[in-house]
Amino acid sequence: MNAEELYPLVSEAIRRAETLDDLGAPGAATAFLDVSLLEEKIAEALPATDPEGSLARRGAVRAALSAREFGRARQLVERYLAEEGTPPELCGDLRELEQQADRASAARFPHVSERYGLVAIRYLAQAFVHQQAPFPIA
Repeated sequence: MNAEELYPLVSEAIRRAETLDDLGAPGAATAFLDVSLLEEKIAEALPATDPEGSLARRGAVRAALSAREFGRARQLVERYLAEEGTPPELCGDLRELEQQADRASAARFPHVSERYGLVAIRYLAQAFVHQQAPFPIA
């Protein structure tokens, strides 16, 4: 699908996610994840230098944060910052969103983040994912 075909889908997904969120419905997080995935597809179709491409990158990260998918938000930020030619303004916005993800993670897991720190926890989580087995950590 190209960006033009995705625009109406993402608009509808945003309306749905916001409505569910306003109602306090349990499906709101899943709906925001749908928004993030659609925005990511638009970002793949458009360069970061395109205003719509920049908007889609911000939208993908914001929606991931709204879905409480903080790891996904950080991964998207890392990917978008690594893209060649990313405008400085977009880089600043993405770094700010990354800090929001860190604050949200710390608020969600206050004892763990206070005792061990988010960097150590992220390292441990990545080690688990990369070894593709729960124990032992190499």
